[in-house]
Amino acid sequence: MNAKKKYKKDELISFVTNILKKKDLSNLNSKTVAKLLIRADERGVWSHGIVRLPVYIKRIEKKAANFNPKIKFKRVAKNIFHLTGDNGLGFIAANEGIKKCVSLAKKNGMGLVAISKSNHFGMAANYLEFAALNNCISWVFTNASKALPPHGAMAPFFGTNPFAFGCPTKNKKKPFILDMASSSIARGKLKFAAQSGIKIPYGHALDKFGKPTNDGIKAFEGIMLPFGGMKGAGLSWMMDIVAGIFTGANHSGKVKNAINDFSGPSNVGHLMICLRTNLFQSHKSFINKIEYGIKQVKKLKKAKGFQKILHPGEPEYLSNIKNDRIGIALSKATVIELEKLSKKYNVKSPF
Repeated sequence: MNAKKKYKKDELISFVTNILKKKDLSNLNSKTVAKLLIRADERGVWSHGIVRLPVYIKRIEKKAANFNPKIKFKRVAKNIFHLTGDNGLGFIAANEGIKKCVSLAKKNGMGLVAISKSNHFGMAANYLEFAALNNCISWVFTNASKALPPHGAMAPFFGTNPFAFGCPTKNKKKPFILDMASSSIARGKLKFAAQSGIKIPYGHALDKFGKPTNDGIKAFEGIMLPFGGMKGAGLSWMMDIVAGIFTGANHSGKVKNAINDFSGPSNVGHLMICLRTNLFQSHKSFINKIEYGIKQVKKLKKAKGFQKILHPGEPEYLSNIKNDRIGIALSKATVIELEKLSKKYNVKSPF
């Protein structure tokens, strides 16, 4: 990231909160968004962290996002709800959605919450972590603006829609978290890598002329490549169905680009599913089996170049420990953009 300086988590949360309050978000919503945003940086997922703050602020400035959304729940069945996000920042709708989903699972064994009229909700792992802390298995889906081509096509149509699954382990601070884009690299990393002067490896994207590129901006404006060829392309299409069509949100290439299209609401869709871990056995039995599986995997012979075998979510857990100890690194380019917000809104800056 070409990092120049490191910052404490709390000072970054405070800064983001104060900037959002200047844009008339409520104190509660400002703190919610700030904590979830910085959580990504804390886990080392910088592409979904504070680097995105200027974009979220710009969406509010351009009235492409609502600073004071009126979240509405509609009961569909005993343990199924539909949430309308009123075009607020995606963190707000998704945070309310996962809380409702978990409460339904605790009460009824399982919960399902569909969300429409939302926006980019940051790192899906945020919501998986909350469910895991509450002894739930969870799946979280969302769709996004077009970036990936369907298999056999040469034009972007579906988003880099992530597949996200989580469950608790013995260590509550280290849940099993699988949060992966259907592209070979998270799309946000392209734009923000280019912003920091970092080249991307060939094989992740094509430029708008269909040629392989290692330039982040050309890749962002061109065509992302799905992981696993037709498999990643198929998963992206599936996510557009379950998070877009099924929830009543935009779909089929109609979701607006969160970073450069401010012509109106994105109408992003999310789908959340939670199950109690003790539905078919005790929670203790579930955890014991999870731990057994992890231990058996770690005993396997390591592939060349690997010193450790880690379960999904463990690399981010280790980054979390490191960043809490030494601070969160921000690139010079990111700091420059954040300082602009600081001056514009007269908010004290830690930079």
